[in-house]
Amino acid sequence: MSTVTRYLLPGLLSAGLLLAIGCERTTWDGRAPETAHEDEHDHRGGGHGEHEGHDEREEDMVRLSADQLERAGVVIEPLGGGVISTYVTLPGEVGLNLDAVLHVTPRAPGIVVEVDGFLGEAVEPGDRLAVIESPELGEAKIAYLQAVQTKVIADAVLARQQTISENTSTLLGVLREEPELEAVQTAVADLRMGENKGTLISAYAKLRAARANYRRELDLRTKGLSTQVDLLATEETFNSAQAEYYAAFEDIDFTHQLRLQEAERAAQVAASSVENAERRLHLLGLGEPQIAAIPAEPDTAVARYALRASMRGRVVSKHITPGEKVTGEAPVYTIADLGKVWLNISVYTEYVGQIREGQRVVVHAGNRSAEGVVDYVSPIVSEATRTVLTRVVLPNEDGVWKPGEFVTARVETVQVVVDRSVPIAAVQTFEGREVIFVQDDAGIRPVSVRLGRRNDLTVEIVGDEIPIGTPVVVKNSFLMKAELGKGAAGHQH
Repeated sequence: MSTVTRYLLPGLLSAGLLLAIGCERTTWDGRAPETAHEDEHDHRGGGHGEHEGHDEREEDMVRLSADQLERAGVVIEPLGGGVISTYVTLPGEVGLNLDAVLHVTPRAPGIVVEVDGFLGEAVEPGDRLAVIESPELGEAKIAYLQAVQTKVIADAVLARQQTISENTSTLLGVLREEPELEAVQTAVADLRMGENKGTLISAYAKLRAARANYRRELDLRTKGLSTQVDLLATEETFNSAQAEYYAAFEDIDFTHQLRLQEAERAAQVAASSVENAERRLHLLGLGEPQIAAIPAEPDTAVARYALRASMRGRVVSKHITPGEKVTGEAPVYTIADLGKVWLNISVYTEYVGQIREGQRVVVHAGNRSAEGVVDYVSPIVSEATRTVLTRVVLPNEDGVWKPGEFVTARVETVQVVVDRSVPIAAVQTFEGREVIFVQDDAGIRPVSVRLGRRNDLTVEIVGDEIPIGTPVVVKNSFLMKAELGKGAAGHQH
């Protein structure tokens, strides 16, 4: 609305309403104005002297019927109390909810192959925004496949060595009991342990044979049937076989455990390599499902990855085109959830002491308005603007508040409960005094009032001269003032 319209419109409306009222106006008892004037003139004697001496209270009385008041849009309500809030009006700017903004940056440099996300589109978590071909990602995938293959081999070696170690331990346990050779062969016939079985059983067989020969030769020597040389020879053979067996026993007992430990360590290293390769792929933006699918990927896709949205929102900026080289250092998309926006209010230092978190805020922009509360007051004064940033979170499901637009914020600083209050528009200046219009059985008359605390909507009526509950004009009271002025002009004429 222009300034000229704002000042002329109330006058035009007043004139129109008064004209409508004047055309149909009757006295309080329903008679036509002319008849009422003639009767009044006759009753007062028809002289100007008598007219000039009439009661002022009668002149300052508006007598309109209920139907006339309704047609004029006059609203009458009982006088009562209310809450008067004081406000500080400040400039503000609608901004994005930075707690719900996603800057999408490629995890690996490469060339843009496809673009699926466009400016203004709504996206859901997991939606594909673009496809990028990255040599770095391809190398990471190949390293991952190699690590997986190495782990497969290491696990197979470990499983084989575990079997050998378990079976070798079984054989060593049997040999410690020194059973007959046939019993040993029977006990371990189905156990696979590689060369360990042959080495141990062969050494054990030699030991038993050498021991048997030595005992026989010793018996013969005792009986005088053998020479000392033969006895010493068989004894030497026995000792040699015994030493060879014990050496083989201890070597295999130590070696099979060592080889098991080495296989376990190799399997652990291989598993760690796979984990590190997976971590690198995660750093490059791949999730578990994508990593699991790598072995089945065609060669043409080994270097490609999808850039995806990780939250629900709308694409508010896009800096990516097919064929473009992306470095992985700058965001190519910005996604924002516009269901809530931030109102950033600049509070001048003179008002800083009045602004606190939790205060009610009314926001205006054109014919739109919304309510919120102060959510955050910065503890720092901006060096550039010498203001303090204050934030209000506004619901924006319908999208009427656009980030970047300037608004006016009215921050409620104090609330006072008063016994008597009326709208500011209910108070008129009449004959140099502030009045409100009170209705009684005789009509509507102006009553002088003392005004107290106020804001731009409501004002307090101080004192108890007007009882609570008294009917007062709260809307279009200026018509009452105009009606009294019209009556005064008629008497002067």
